[in-house]
Amino acid sequence: MSQSPPPLIEVTDLSGRIAAQDKATASKVYRAILQSIRDGVLKPGDKLPNERDLSEQFKTSRSTVRHALAMMSAQGLLERKVGSGTFLAEGLMQLLSESDLPVAAHHRDVPTYTEILEGRLLFEPAMMALSAQRADAEDFALMRHHLAMVRDADQWLQFKEGIYGVHQAIFRATRNRFLMQVFDAVVADRRAVQYDGRSNLNGPVGAIVREQTLRELTAIVEALEARDAKAATSLTDGYFTRILASLSVYG
Repeated sequence: MSQSPPPLIEVTDLSGRIAAQDKATASKVYRAILQSIRDGVLKPGDKLPNERDLSEQFKTSRSTVRHALAMMSAQGLLERKVGSGTFLAEGLMQLLSESDLPVAAHHRDVPTYTEILEGRLLFEPAMMALSAQRADAEDFALMRHHLAMVRDADQWLQFKEGIYGVHQAIFRATRNRFLMQVFDAVVADRRAVQYDGRSNLNGPVGAIVREQTLRELTAIVEALEARDAKAATSLTDGYFTRILASLSVYG
């Protein structure tokens, strides 16, 4: 008779955070798992419990857990091994640590990066419906142009400008002047603090970060090109959730 394996990860504290909410969404499960890295509960290469165990620990449905794990897998944070289970990627720490990190000193007249991300996460995923409906060939060409900048950037500043160029093209595709003005303000704030978190804007970009960012942004653009608003919304939500979660781990 086979014996049940011992618990791989103790996540009681994490599930308590979620249980206090009315409903544990996939994003909350996702953020709680990444938060566990900060707590020292999880490390790169660790095996995750199965979906059933995670759903019990987080007091949510297996489908919610499955969605959260799918988000992490799509972002390169997980490795699925047939017959063995699901593991945190070995390159997880580099991917998170080389994301935009908040500087120690806050800029009095400029919103912090976390504040900006929180705001964008509230409305930008829903905005994808407008872009998917209204974007034309010129918009898609502009998105692809900036994706190439992300791919080919040698320096961190070029890399960040390419990323914001992709987003700016997506905002442009909404044909909504208010939304475009909002994003112009976002870019102005980020440039004002020189994309804080990096001491050397002319330094090289980490390969893992480059590949992951390019993969996520390309998937969003491809969903828009396919006029698939639902997919673009989900991908955008996952993109911002991953970045925001990395700030909670390292902030």
